[in-house]
Amino acid sequence: MFRLKQLAVSTAFFLAGCVSLAPDYQRPELPVPQQFSLSRNALVPTTAGYQDTGWRTFFADPQARRFIDEALRNNRDLRMASLKVQEARAQYNVTDADRYPQLNASSDASYKGGLKGDSATSKEYEAGLGLTFDLDFFGRLKNMSEADQQNFFASQQAQRAVHILLISNVSQSYFNQRLAWEQLNIAKETLQNYQQSYAFVEQQLVTGSTNVLALEQARGVIESTRAEIAKREGQLAQANNALQLLTGSYQMLPNDALNLEKDLNPVALPPNLSSTILLQRPDIMEAEHQLRAADANIGAARAAFFPSITLTSGISSSSTDLTNLFTASSGMWNFVPKIEIPIFNAGRNQANLTLAEVRQQQSVVNYEQKIQAAFKDIADALSLRDSISGQIAAQQRYLNSLQITLQRARGLYASGAVSYIEVLDAERSLFATRQTILDLKYAQQVNEINLFTALGGGWSE
Repeated sequence: MFRLKQLAVSTAFFLAGCVSLAPDYQRPELPVPQQFSLSRNALVPTTAGYQDTGWRTFFADPQARRFIDEALRNNRDLRMASLKVQEARAQYNVTDADRYPQLNASSDASYKGGLKGDSATSKEYEAGLGLTFDLDFFGRLKNMSEADQQNFFASQQAQRAVHILLISNVSQSYFNQRLAWEQLNIAKETLQNYQQSYAFVEQQLVTGSTNVLALEQARGVIESTRAEIAKREGQLAQANNALQLLTGSYQMLPNDALNLEKDLNPVALPPNLSSTILLQRPDIMEAEHQLRAADANIGAARAAFFPSITLTSGISSSSTDLTNLFTASSGMWNFVPKIEIPIFNAGRNQANLTLAEVRQQQSVVNYEQKIQAAFKDIADALSLRDSISGQIAAQQRYLNSLQITLQRARGLYASGAVSYIEVLDAERSLFATRQTILDLKYAQQVNEINLFTALGGGWSE
């Protein structure tokens, strides 16, 4: 009889969880073209796998790498994402524990006696072990565990997405701080040029070669530039504050001149860039794990329509003498199989199944939306490569032309051939164009960072 019971329990353990009613996972088709359109100007050839590019390779500026390192150590958003991963892991462990036998021990002592003082007091001790196991024939517990496991995997990808986004934000904030510093330097340099021009006009006024109007015009651009300097100083202070917030520290920030052309290594791309690269993005992988979790929830909802079997067994012992509590004569065992069959619950099981199916469909739509948004991010960054490069080249040619124009305007004004307003126009245009070129080079950096991020932020580090 004992061996028969052992065989029955062993068979029950073997059969438990053998059936899963979850739908077979099918990755949705990519709702985007199979390849990205790459122009020759946007293409940067690669000799190695572009997937292996890490942020330490991408960012050539050692100061940028230092700030990113510091942010990865101190940033609170990344810490919160890490804690959410731990939370999801703990939730999975809680759910998964229900799939295994639950063994509990109990003990108690009771005392009884009459209300009269001479009545005797009786004592009784009890101890026992209880074993409970849910035979998961239809995979309800297994699918619930699978859903939480997929949610745990999704939280890991969400943490990776925060990691990549933090790198992007810190680098953009750093280059914005450097840009603000360089723009301030250009404004100060322009102010010195205006002051020299003012001294020259003032000297001409003394000699009678010009009039008071030209002197006031020269004074006006000086004050206008001082206002520009005050504006740029405020922007630099805000850029410093933003960078300090992201890095989580308040150390001294760089105050040297900006070299906008040697801070990044352009993202290298193959001649044919397949859209399957999107599947490596953490937000896409997160959405896919959520879709798998939704499939598992359907399996759990389907299993609720079928009977559930729970085995409960235990060994207990009771005795009035503590020394005899664990003797065979004072003990007994029990074995209670329990079967619950759903008959009528006002449509709750069907409603739960419908809810799980609708949520699974929502997960599919969410997955497809993220694919399309990611495709647009990469396509936008690739198209801006050509646009920004063309703008920088045109503005640089315009700057060269303005420098020649300014030299000739100054010569003509010195000889009295033109008014001072011609010189002022050339100087103002030169100042604005220098600022525009800086803005375009910063936009080029940001676009390259966005492309690096859109492609998944590199698969190493």
